[in-house]
Amino acid sequence: MKTVSFGIADYCVACRAHCRYCLLDSCGKTSGVDFAEGTEFAGRVLGEMQAARADIPSYFYIGYCMDTPYLKDFIRFSRKYHSPAAGFLQMNGFAFRNESELRQLTEEIYEEGVEMIDLTFFGMREYHDRFAGRKGDFDLLVGMLDAALKTGLKVNISIPLIRENLGQMNELRNCLEDKGAETYSCFLPHSKGRGNSVQEQRITKEEFEQLPVRIRSTFQKAKHQTEAEWLAGGELPRSEKRNLSLVLNKDNIAHFSSMSASEILDELEAMDDRFISEMPSVEELAERYGRKDNRQLYKFRDLVLRWRQEFIAENGKKIFDMHDETHHFSVHIY
Repeated sequence: MKTVSFGIADYCVACRAHCRYCLLDSCGKTSGVDFAEGTEFAGRVLGEMQAARADIPSYFYIGYCMDTPYLKDFIRFSRKYHSPAAGFLQMNGFAFRNESELRQLTEEIYEEGVEMIDLTFFGMREYHDRFAGRKGDFDLLVGMLDAALKTGLKVNISIPLIRENLGQMNELRNCLEDKGAETYSCFLPHSKGRGNSVQEQRITKEEFEQLPVRIRSTFQKAKHQTEAEWLAGGELPRSEKRNLSLVLNKDNIAHFSSMSASEILDELEAMDDRFISEMPSVEELAERYGRKDNRQLYKFRDLVLRWRQEFIAENGKKIFDMHDETHHFSVHIY
């Protein structure tokens, strides 16, 4: 399988939200290394990658949140190494701020060259706050939206579509449009991390088709079909490309600090190759776990994810799951 990108992640910033579907299972904790240590390591490795493997785009990012006093340093670092965060930031999970503090925050990142931020809404205020796990999260995001637009930043509104919130989509869209939001991206949550807890909330094709056109028109452009349609469609898609990510923590940074960028990449590729070898083929997974009458919608990648999770659970979780983004992971491209 061909590696087409390489990322380094340092989960060094706590997220203040406790979202019901968090793919990193974040609960106000950190698991990475100190920001300065992480950026020093990443600068050395990304420099080597650009010199020796320019064919593989490489980047560094932090999590679980962008709410750090080093945010301007992170943006400057990202610009130096041509990482996406130089122009685009996800701004969920921040500590509560008043209007003037939000304006100061958005002006600072705008002056550093950020062009667009992303804010995720789950529904109207009461439902959103319950899903995000804290009262006041909805109003914080609305305040951040207002501050960003007044500053001159573009704002993308991300909205996960699940059965529970479909009836709120018109009202939510009206509310956000009234506040100046223009760009929207609706998507279906996958089952990574706490996303497993909302699998029964995955919408069906019929439920999607009943949504207003203005909601459906902002849906992810990647191909979606029902599980039944994927299974009945003949030959299943194959993955020949992957993105790999190294996730730093206090237990592994010394190990990787002693290695060259090429050696690190070789180790990650070997981990993912082993993972693939331990998995049944996609066809075998489909035969074993496929639900031929299931009308829920999936990207094929997320359907394979669910099948593999079921296989791992059935085998006592003895397999190092390369889809789990709490540690080193891969994303396969179909």
